[in-house]
Amino acid sequence: MDSTSALRDLYCAALPSVEREPLPKLPHGLYPFVWRVSAPQQLRLCLLTALVFPLSMVPLELQRRIVNGAVQNGEVNLLLALGVVYLAVLLLQGALKYVRNFYLGRVSEGVIRRLRTRVLRSLGADEADAEEVGSRISMIAAETEKLGGFVGESLAQPLLSAGILLTVAGYMLWTEPFVALVAFAFFVPALVVAPWLQRAINRHAKARTEHMRELSNRVVGSPGSESRGNGGESNNGNGNSNGELDAMIQRIYDTRVRLFAVKFFAKFFNNFMGNLGQIAVLVAGGVLVVQGKTEIGIVVAFMSGFERISEPARELMNFYRQQAQMRVQYRLLQEVVPTVEQVPEGRSRRSPEPARKG
Repeated sequence: MDSTSALRDLYCAALPSVEREPLPKLPHGLYPFVWRVSAPQQLRLCLLTALVFPLSMVPLELQRRIVNGAVQNGEVNLLLALGVVYLAVLLLQGALKYVRNFYLGRVSEGVIRRLRTRVLRSLGADEADAEEVGSRISMIAAETEKLGGFVGESLAQPLLSAGILLTVAGYMLWTEPFVALVAFAFFVPALVVAPWLQRAINRHAKARTEHMRELSNRVVGSPGSESRGNGGESNNGNGNSNGELDAMIQRIYDTRVRLFAVKFFAKFFNNFMGNLGQIAVLVAGGVLVVQGKTEIGIVVAFMSGFERISEPARELMNFYRQQAQMRVQYRLLQEVVPTVEQVPEGRSRRSPEPARKG
């Protein structure tokens, strides 16, 4: 029992959770908020990430040595030894990724818990009308989860993707510069097109969030339902006809469909350029092998290496899109949630009653 408690204390000290008590006031920008709400956790996530990405280069060198050394020379003992080393590297990298991803999930959920507490307390911080309540219900249900999930990976995810990308790219340039440069050339169009597509995605995402809040405000405005008569149009009790609500739902649908069109075109374009890059590696490397200027093991390692840099490159572009969306989401959150005072845990915050005369 003592050893279990000691391990639990060590785990909590090494990987602490996010505090429960919400901030009394949201910082001005997204990343100031990330730092204020989870600075100790972000440092630990970055440390775990820094331990993961250097290992991404080792399998490429092992593949090259297996093909060029063990297989071509028929050395079975060397082949088995390299296989064992390969397995050990994969297990170590997988274990580190598991610990990192699990902790990242804990941090995200801790921030979501803190944000939801913040929004709930703001309901009693002023005389919020029904429309404000509708907006905050929308935030509690969905928006805080998106924002809190982003906070967990706001530093660790780009660090991991950029670290793997630079590590593998450096290895490829060191091993065979010409083939590496041919492969990297196919990343340039994606880097040029990504910001243009992102502006369109941001515009549709912001419109969708605003439409969702407006719908929540209209529905929560007044409970109950009534009818204008047998031949009249149904009314939801606050002056909004079902036709008006249907039109709002249709606007949300149209905005979401336009968002899908841009989002999946960006995904198609990135995947297409990635496949072209793999073909370029295969052709350029094959020509060098035929001319006797490189080894077949390098081509094998480069095919694997290009896949290893394609994935983090896509993740970086996805992160760029997500970061831009979360900046918009955070600004919308700041506009709705007022400043509230901190209160002891377990108590609810209520609006002060007006002073009575006499």
